Amino acid sequence: MNITDLKIGDIAKIVSINTDSSLKLRLQSLGIHRGVIFEVREFALGKQNVEIAIDDNLIGLRKYEMESIEVEKEV
Repeated sequence: MNITDLKIGDIAKIVSINTDSSLKLRLQSLGIHRGVIFEVREFALGKQNVEIAIDDNLIGLRKYEMESIEVEKEV
């Protein structure tokens, strides 16, 4: 499951990031790494972009970035 499979308001945990090292480093600099729990705040039309909340930070991701992040939905 990846972020595009979630709905607004869902809370999930990052299981893995499956991408090249440069994108992985950029995501890690934003606080996106394995084990982080986040909330989906908004999707753009057609789920082309997403806004997620990690702690007090809002982070926007593009579709190809969302698809490379494997998540597990929290109950």
